[in-house]
Amino acid sequence: MIVITGAAKIPAANREAFRPVAERQVRLSRAEPGNLSYSYYEDQMEPGRFFFYEEWKDRAAVDFHFAQSYCHEFMEAARRLAEAAPEISIHEVVVKEG
Repeated sequence: MIVITGAAKIPAANREAFRPVAERQVRLSRAEPGNLSYSYYEDQMEPGRFFFYEEWKDRAAVDFHFAQSYCHEFMEAARRLAEAAPEISIHEVVVKEG
């Protein structure tokens, strides 16, 4: 399993524009065959800081995800709306439950 995490700081003036873009990304990504989980959260201690958490079946599912046009559109919008480049990390799960 592959876990992807991401974070972006969105200024107050851009938050209302960012939310529907992020919600579209979540909805479309969850429909992909290799997606196990995809959520995003806004930090309650630091409003405007958004955190993304994704779980994917395998690397092929991640590659398929990154090839989708809506994924490119989301990253372009996130870069445009964020204060700085969004942070993204890709992790391979090494210890599985059970």
